[in-house]
Amino acid sequence: MSKITLMYMINREIGFLNKKIDRKIMRGISYEREARKHRELVHKLRKIESEASMARTFSFASFLF
Repeated sequence: MSKITLMYMINREIGFLNKKIDRKIMRGISYEREARKHRELVHKLRKIESEASMARTFSFASFLF
């Protein structure tokens, strides 16, 4: 699976979790489990994005030297 596809799937899952959390907040139900999963996905997404930016930086640097 490519990084772009993975990022798309993670963003989609985050959107789904946001809607689920919103519904639970409106009903007054605990959403601890969904919040934990949301944090994990956001962390994973940021890690993938930072790895991609580092790869672009090194690619550009190798082009210069």
